[in-house]
Amino acid sequence: MDFRQKLNNGLLFFDGGMGTLLQRYGMGVGEASDMQNLINGQAVVDIHRQYIKAGADILTGNTLGAYALHYDNADEIIQAAVSHMKEAMKLEQVNCFMALDMGPTGKLIEPYGDLPFEDCYNAFLQAAQVGKKCGVDLILIETMIDLIEMKAAVQAAKTTGLPVIATMTFDQNGKTMMGEGLQTMVDLLESLEADALGMNCGYGPELYVALLSQLTEMTKLPILVQPNAGLPQLVDGKTVYDMSPKDFAQSMAKMKDKAMMLGGCCGTTPDHIKEMVALCRC
Repeated sequence: MDFRQKLNNGLLFFDGGMGTLLQRYGMGVGEASDMQNLINGQAVVDIHRQYIKAGADILTGNTLGAYALHYDNADEIIQAAVSHMKEAMKLEQVNCFMALDMGPTGKLIEPYGDLPFEDCYNAFLQAAQVGKKCGVDLILIETMIDLIEMKAAVQAAKTTGLPVIATMTFDQNGKTMMGEGLQTMVDLLESLEADALGMNCGYGPELYVALLSQLTEMTKLPILVQPNAGLPQLVDGKTVYDMSPKDFAQSMAKMKDKAMMLGGCCGTTPDHIKEMVALCRC
């Protein structure tokens, strides 16, 4: 069964955070998690295995910022990331869907910044094409705050023919950092024929419980929600999140009847996903 078919057959579970877990394996604060695919691949494999055991249906590649804009060896990073997901599934003797993760470039597109739209599009296109060649099942575009960048990413991802899920990050007022709201996101993503849309990162799951009720009135597309485990704090030089797995799961359970996909973002761990799956899976 391909991902599009599975998407219409009940609730699916994504995995959780990667960056904060990699810190436990020695990644320093400020280091790029993408590079861990090459310098500490075993850690990435181990984390994927933990999410498989927690009950995730979809593994997210460690490729959030693996673009040629940042790395001369971006293709190699993506290839390694996909191989780590495959290795984890082989070791656990299971089949999960594999998502290529495409986050923001970290640059502002003209006229707000100095990145031409075409260069942004080409960066996303290269990543998407490499991901497809490596065998991913879908593309997850996430943590977007700018609809212009979102447009570039979705258009590039759609050229592959793979299912495309696109999510943005919203504040307490239902706005992105660029001031764009839920309806504007829906209008864009429906026009670009995304396969699913949603919300990720942000202030924690309780905010998205409220916003999800609004979002379901705006679109018939499947919805993904992947909140953070609360708000981050810096403790002993490391970023930590204060929401327990049990509390996270209880909040996520409030959304299981409206969202088609649930998962975690920053600060969530295999324990958070395990509790969520146990509480939400019927």
